[in-house]
This record gives sequence, structure tokens and C-alpha cells, in this order.
Amino acid sequence: MRRATLTVLALGLASLAAGCGLVGTDEPGPAEPSAGASASVTSPSPGGSPPPGEVVSVDREWHGARVHLDVPPVESDGDLAVLRYEFGATAADPAEPPSFSTVVLNLGGLGSAATDGRGVRLFDTGEGLVHPVARAPGGNPAAVIDWTEDGALRGSAVAVFAAPANESVDVLLPGFGAVTVPVVPAGEGFQDAVDQVGGVDDAETRPLRAFTRAYDADSATAAEDDDVTVTLASDVLFASDQHTLSAKARGVVDRAAASIREQADDGDVRVEGHTDDVDTDAYNQALSERRAAAVAARLRARLGDGFTVSEEGRGEAEPVAEGTSPQARAANRRVEIGFRGHLVVEASEEGDVPEADVPTARNGPVTIATSGGEYTVEVESMVRGPGAIIGTLTAERTAGAAIDVAWFLPSYLEQIGDRRFGVLGDLAGPHNLSLLGAQERVLPFDYVEQRKSGGFVLRRLLGDEEIKPLNRGERTTITVVWPDTGQDTVTVDGPDRFRITDVPVTDSTVTDSTEE
Repeated sequence: MRRATLTVLALGLASLAAGCGLVGTDEPGPAEPSAGASASVTSPSPGGSPPPGEVVSVDREWHGARVHLDVPPVESDGDLAVLRYEFGATAADPAEPPSFSTVVLNLGGLGSAATDGRGVRLFDTGEGLVHPVARAPGGNPAAVIDWTEDGALRGSAVAVFAAPANESVDVLLPGFGAVTVPVVPAGEGFQDAVDQVGGVDDAETRPLRAFTRAYDADSATAAEDDDVTVTLASDVLFASDQHTLSAKARGVVDRAAASIREQADDGDVRVEGHTDDVDTDAYNQALSERRAAAVAARLRARLGDGFTVSEEGRGEAEPVAEGTSPQARAANRRVEIGFRGHLVVEASEEGDVPEADVPTARNGPVTIATSGGEYTVEVESMVRGPGAIIGTLTAERTAGAAIDVAWFLPSYLEQIGDRRFGVLGDLAGPHNLSLLGAQERVLPFDYVEQRKSGGFVLRRLLGDEEIKPLNRGERTTITVVWPDTGQDTVTVDGPDRFRITDVPVTDSTVTDSTEE
């Protein structure tokens, strides 16, 4: 057996060859993750044997290969949780035995967007939380992997997280999907597993953020914990250096008022005005105050009794975008409306969904062409869990040989709604993959990875964060978790790439233990 801590694995990312061919064990298995399927774990896990109980098995064709995983229940002592999993891979071509690098880097639970941007995570959308891999003393991820490479790659891993609150938890396995496993009391080997990863210095849970943006881009709504923020673009509301609402702007504020009435849990509403960094601090502060006052006055008239609207100008002190580019300054010119509540997505079929001049299919595979080749993309499943829809897509490259980095979605170098995911998400991620509501685009859940100086944050996606290039004939799996739109069928929209309509949403067979 070989053993590696996950920080060592991260160093090998830059040298990975795109599209390495790997396969899973040659044992037959289900074509997709199967909750409740049992399997025996045949090799010892680091940190001791896995707990007894159902083992969820996963078999995936991935980049011209098949990979097999066994995921037993997660153990918890109330503070920490231990996840073990077994994996196996054998090469489709015996002359090219599988490499440890690609499979294990995906499954390593690296937990750092600065290194890899991927990694195994636990998540509970009913609680609105994600559990990144814990940190050992010194800052290393609290996880280890053992493996053998003898013509067939086989191994096992253990990773430590903050303990989930409920009797089951979802496990995100980047590149291979998401599965739901039971959470069981810690067994005899629990402390050995914690010791084996070097102990735990920091185990966090982080709140998930739901995010939507109106089709006309006039407004965006974010909900994190119980805080809802509606952001209105100042360039839509006001003329340059002005604070008087135009007729169009009054309609935008009126729609925001309607959203507040539907989504607010109490009557306290906060309005904040923000400017860019052009002109002096004093001028920008005064302008932000006047703009906040104009929006607040309109809201008071539309919300009526039962709501108290306060206002404040923040000037240029709290930018949301770094730099002085026109795009950054436009993002920083805004009015934010905050309140305690919950996100509601309008699910009516009679909406203003924009037309798209892209390949479109009705609940079936769609063929897309890029500068480098052709691909088929289809939705394998849309599964409704507590407050969320977990989507699994599969894709195959059918033509072309050129390296095609941003094949799944075009390279925007910016995110819809100015969400900040870093270069990896900008170049090769599914971060803009959307479900379409009646009035707005519903983006995947995200959460704060780290907070930077100046108030800027770096976020991570709840889902696959890098869609690797494919060689011809190779397939991959793409998992994304969205806020629940409440729809029985959904439209999955890859902006400027493809659209798949009328995809049925099935209910999870796992009972949410938080519901009565």
C-alpha cells in the first residue's frame, strides 16, 4: 500500500494529462449511483474497518473508463464525522494501466480552491449546510488515501468532517455523482481514523447560498441562512450621477416589493446604496444616500403597513468586485435590499423565459458543437431532496481531436450575477448552468470558501467545479445542486451552449429527518 496526504496530491494537479483513460473494476455494477444497493468492502480502509450497514455502490464510465466505488455509512460522535470509501479502476486498454493521479485527485477531498477546487464534501440541503473536509493541525486536509497500482488501481480513503445533524447525509463525489448514506454512531475504530489523518484542528460547516437572476438582469436575489438580499443595478435605476427613479426603475422596485411581500419572514427591510470609486469619497457617500432614499421611499409606498424600511448609504466602501474595469465598477454601482426570509422561485409555466438560439431537446440528448469538436449532453436524473434538486448530467465527445478546455460551457471569464469562483470556475466549470423559472434564472448553490482582504470573498460551487477535456469516445458525469424550483419538470439551460426542456423531477426515496 501507498499512502498520501491530500496536500501532496494537490501538487500533482498541474502535471495531469487531460482526458486520461481510466476504468472501474471489471465487476458488473449499476449504470448509475444506487442508494440502498449493498456491496461488501473487501480491502481494509485506513483508520480501521468501515461501520456495519448498507454500502452504497457507484459504477461510472468516466473519461473512457469505468470507476467503481463503495461508500459505507458515515460515522459520527456528535462533533466529528468520518467518511470512508473504497475505489477501484482498471484500464480499458491493458497496455495503459490506470494512473493513481486522476481518479484519486477527484476523490481526495482536497477542499481548497487554491489548489484543485474540487473534492469530496458532505452536504445537507435540508439544513442549508455544506461540510468541507476538516483541517488537521498545520492546515492540511484531514484525510488520507491508501492505494495500489499493479495493473489495476485499488484503494481506500478516510476523510473527517464536522458531524452532520441528521440521520443521513449526501456525499458529493466529484466526477462520479452524489449519493445519500446513513449517519451512524461512532464505532471502535473512529478515534483511530481521526488520529490517522493527523487529528483535527478545524471542522466547519458553511451555509449554502441560493442565487437567482432576473432574465432582464435588472435584479438578482441571494439567500444565505435566513438573510435574503435583492440587488438592483444602479445603472438600471438611475441615470449617471442622478438619484431620481425613472419609469422603468419604478417598475423594477415594484417587482422587488412584490418579492419581499412573498418572501419576508418579518417586516424589517434594509436599503443600502453603493457606488463605484469614481469621484471623491464624500461625493460618492452623498450620492449613495440619495439613491438609497429614493428606493426606500418607493418601497414604503408599495409595501404599506406591516413593513418598516430603513435606509443607509455606503458610498464606495463596500465593493463586490475587485479592480477598476468598467465591468467591476458597474457591479459595484448597486442598491441592495435586505430582509429576513426565504427564497421563492416562481414556478408558473406562464413566464417570460427567453428564447435561445442553441441546440434544444425535449428530455433527451442534445448535440453541441464547439471550436474543437462535437459532444452529446443529456440529463440522467433530476432528484428532489429537501429544498434542492440534485442534477446529474452525462456527456460524451463524439468528434474532434483538439484540446477543448471550455467545451461544456463557453469561457466567460465572468459569472452570471458577479459570483466569484476564481479562475477555475471561470474557465472550465458548470457554474452558469441554470434551471429556468418563470421570471428568473436559478443558479446552483454556492458557499464561501474564504474571505479576502477588502471584504471580497472566494466562493465554491456545490457540484463539480471543473469539467475536464474529453478525448473522442470518452464520457463524463457532471453533478450540480440547485435550489428547488418547485417544478414537476425543469428546463436545464447551458447559456450559449444547449437547452434541455421538460425534464421530469423525481422525489428522493430518503426521508428528511428534520420534517415532522
